[in-house]
Amino acid sequence: MVTSVFIVDDHPLLLHGLEDLIARDPGYTVVGSALDGRSALTRIRQDLPDVAVIDLNMPGFSGLDVAVELGKETPGTRCVMLTAGASQGQLYDIVMAGVAGIVLKESAIGTLLRCIRQVAAGGHWLPAEIVGEALEIEASRRIRWRSLSSRLTRREMEIARLVAGDKPYERIALDIGISKGTLKIHMNNIYRKLEVASRGQLVQLAAGQVGLDAGIGRE
Repeated sequence: MVTSVFIVDDHPLLLHGLEDLIARDPGYTVVGSALDGRSALTRIRQDLPDVAVIDLNMPGFSGLDVAVELGKETPGTRCVMLTAGASQGQLYDIVMAGVAGIVLKESAIGTLLRCIRQVAAGGHWLPAEIVGEALEIEASRRIRWRSLSSRLTRREMEIARLVAGDKPYERIALDIGISKGTLKIHMNNIYRKLEVASRGQLVQLAAGQVGLDAGIGRE
């Protein structure tokens, strides 16, 4: 049985190279390709390939965005994520989105083909050397963040979001209309409630979750 494949990558040379290499194998047929996430989503909805091979880091509509939408709308198309490298948070989100395979771009084409074959057969390709303990560590961090951040007031959550975004303290105080002294008091309370001792530890604990949780917090 021939596996139909759709390829998405914002680098034309890599995209065409993958098309050519995959099409050479008689077990696969490349039914389409796209250079950006939104175009890919439209085409995949139409072509309904068995497997979509998607670049993770694309500007605008990322590979993760594409995978999330496909999981909702076209569950018959299974996703393989291509990446030059991903953070623990990205790996966690990729797996939680239902992506069935993850392959490093530096891998040989044979690795990608074996991944596609396994994913098309209903299996998964989530190598320990890529995923490893990242999922466990990231899940633990998110649980801790959710628990500790529930102690923050809405004002403190707003400030934590700005601080985690690496905005200078002086600018934060100006933007939210408070003095630097008042901001310092808020920061001391935030550090105490989150059980951290520095801005760096706050950023590490939040790791992208502050923006997602910006609406929570006590009055």
